[in-house]
Formats: sequence, structure tokens, C-alpha cells
Amino acid sequence: MPAEHHVVISWSGSTPQSQPLIEILKGLSYSYSMEEDGENTQLQIVVESETMRGLRDAVDELLVQLSSLED
Repeated sequence: MPAEHHVVISWSGSTPQSQPLIEILKGLSYSYSMEEDGENTQLQIVVESETMRGLRDAVDELLVQLSSLED
């Protein structure tokens, strides 16, 4: 059985700020969980790959997608 590598990326902020992130995540193949606490939301995004190189590439892809939200 091949080893699986994963990384968890955490984000927290206001619930309105989380909506564009969630829309991006819905279109990608990463699993994520969301916790809402009043006006704040915390996201835990899990990126997985069978290889370290694949993991790095997947994290890079996710960061490129998220960077599209920068002002």
C-alpha cells in the first residue's frame, strides 16, 4: 500500500469573507470542513497525494486558486 501524504491548510475570518473561498473549494477536488461561530468561519482544507511531489503540486495549485481572491 503506497504511503499517502497530506497537509491541512487552516483559514479563519468573517463569514462573508469565507463565501468566495468556499465557492472555489466546491469547484476543486479538495476535502474541507467548515465551522461557523457567530460571524466568524474557520475552514480546514485537506490536500492529499500519494507522493511528496504530487502534494507540493496540489498545494501550489490550491494557492494559485486562492490568490485569485487577493485585492
